[in-house]
Amino acid sequence: MQRFIRNFWPAIIWLGGIFLLTLLPGNYFPTVSRFWSLFSPDKLVHLALFAGLGFLMAIGLKRQYPVWPMRYIFVCVLVISIFMAVLTEVLQWILPIKRDGNVYDAIADIAGVFIGFAVFFILKIKIANK
Repeated sequence: MQRFIRNFWPAIIWLGGIFLLTLLPGNYFPTVSRFWSLFSPDKLVHLALFAGLGFLMAIGLKRQYPVWPMRYIFVCVLVISIFMAVLTEVLQWILPIKRDGNVYDAIADIAGVFIGFAVFFILKIKIANK
């Protein structure tokens, strides 16, 4: 358990921050009602938050399971992150916090995970080639 916490504490703290930011009450957050709004600054925030999560989870998994092939790490990061993205949107939808769950936010979250994992993968290759 101690090894797990040592390897995943950055991702756990980051995920806590995501939950804090996405579940803050308030109606002052912009809503998205059209597809073209997918490229609004709000979506860039979702993209960045989940890119960080994907990156930090990939680092934690590689440290925890160093012999795992990259495809296993990718699948784990993707499954866990998609679950978290959907969970935050569902919670925004069902909790009385004056927030709306949004499929476009979830799409931005998942795209962010892909970006975060891609950055991890590129850095891993560069470090391995040194």
